[in-house]
Amino acid sequence: MSVFDTEAIRAAHPIARAVEGAGVELRSSGRHLVGLCPFHDDRRPSLLVYPSSKSWYCFSCDTGGDVIDFVGRMNGTGFRETAARLAASAGVDPVPRTAARPPHRPPAPALDEAAAGVIEEACSLYAEQRGRSRKARSYLKRRGIDEDTASRLRVGFASGGLARRLRSRGLDPAAARRVGLLQGDRETLSRRIVIPDLDASGRATWLTARSLAGREPRYLNLSLPSPLLGLVRVRAAGARALLLTEGPFDWLTACSWQLHAAASLGTHVSREALSALRSFRRVYLALDADDPGRRASARLRSELGARAVVVGLPQGAHDLSELGARPDGRRAFLASLQQARAGEQEPWTRARDTVRRGRAA
Repeated sequence: MSVFDTEAIRAAHPIARAVEGAGVELRSSGRHLVGLCPFHDDRRPSLLVYPSSKSWYCFSCDTGGDVIDFVGRMNGTGFRETAARLAASAGVDPVPRTAARPPHRPPAPALDEAAAGVIEEACSLYAEQRGRSRKARSYLKRRGIDEDTASRLRVGFASGGLARRLRSRGLDPAAARRVGLLQGDRETLSRRIVIPDLDASGRATWLTARSLAGREPRYLNLSLPSPLLGLVRVRAAGARALLLTEGPFDWLTACSWQLHAAASLGTHVSREALSALRSFRRVYLALDADDPGRRASARLRSELGARAVVVGLPQGAHDLSELGARPDGRRAFLASLQQARAGEQEPWTRARDTVRRGRAA
């Protein structure tokens, strides 16, 4: 089975040229182009084309994507068939299945051995301290995070002693200062719930920490680039679909419900993260139910195309972690997720029917 270099296909087939080639007249509107959407009876231009990000989005259809998604919708063909045709017409050779897909940008440098060692040791210490802290366990329980989830994901509580622990293990506290775990011998994450990002073997590679008593800032991170929290574990599990949440506790909630999930850690998603999300067949978006969350979901729909499906949170819920604290939260969210899964086929059916009617006419 062939694998295609989608970035090369997008570069070879500019999205504006593909849209105009389908008979859509585009006009400039600031940094994007607008035109009548060919997938519904559009009287007012609702199709937006973004040449800079090689994407498109229709506000009436509430869908979008890249040139592969657009051409596939026009022709009623699936992703693989569409990608194969576009690649052939542009002279883009399939990538051998064993070959690594070239990254969009050079990857961030790996942690050096000293930094990796102190992060892993801090995670181990804080997980032990959570087990001994009635206050931390009570807080997690109120948030709907059970002991099994906390242990499995190595959630911790920072209650002191990190510098002493590192020295006793022959690790250099200077490395802990470099990554933001220590200031002198004072612990940066002190008196906070600590949530690690784990690699495929279960070792901690990054930490974020939430205050218990409403102290600001609510979250503190290591002085390292933020990941898509949980992404490595989802990939290691071989999942083809992913639930994208916004905050660390939203992610913990999803994991406690046995869902393959990652957290964006805010409403901004980097180009590297977008590239990673494109490797999944489906990305279910369950961001916060506020204006920033809705705008971020719209941007992700535009960037990720048909693989992105918005999951509406149950009435009155602001985010996933709020649902986690409700007795019926899991049942309510899974019902919303099932509804999103059932509805994701509907726009495709309507689009294909529209195309067929247009061809018959």
